[in-house]
Amino acid sequence: MGGKIRRSFFERDPLTCSRELIGCRLDWDRCSGIIVETEAYSVKDDEACHTFARKGSREFVAMHRPGTAYVYLNYGVHWLLNVLVKGGSEDGFVLIRALEPVSGIEIMRRRRSIEKIESLCSGPGKLSEALDVRGTDHGIDLCGGAARGFRHREKDVEVVEDLRVGISKAAHLPWRFLLKGSPFVSVGHGAVKKIKTGSKRVRSSL
Repeated sequence: MGGKIRRSFFERDPLTCSRELIGCRLDWDRCSGIIVETEAYSVKDDEACHTFARKGSREFVAMHRPGTAYVYLNYGVHWLLNVLVKGGSEDGFVLIRALEPVSGIEIMRRRRSIEKIESLCSGPGKLSEALDVRGTDHGIDLCGGAARGFRHREKDVEVVEDLRVGISKAAHLPWRFLLKGSPFVSVGHGAVKKIKTGSKRVRSSL
């Protein structure tokens, strides 16, 4: 079992953290899984980030420490789990998009009413349902206890980058990171159709 990830890990920019969380383990009470897909969102000129248009999100970044859970309801249906990163070259969030289930698999199956293990956490809404992530988890410290948090990789992994999913703004940025070849991701590498946007910001991952 890899050691617990401390707060200093999240005191960096969102692209670095998003990439380096791939292959790490997320523990959530009685369930856990290996992170196989993430997305980075930056407070700096990223139109897809909540902070671009939401004062409350900007206040959240200012008021909370790195490693804090940022949980929001997407389209009134699914809770999505993010972690706040700040203190590096840019502040922002990492969205946890998909997991490879490791423990508590039968609990996840009951919560999601499906059997296929590859489908239990193959998307941010699915993993929140499988783990029982709720709005009341918004603002909890993911570096403060043993029951919920992250653990370092136990082995080296190969990470590939791709376009983010389900957004129309800043959609040209390759800020989604995947464990290469994993059958547990939400959308396979290269499967997202590139959308032309008016943004002039063009950056590669760090």
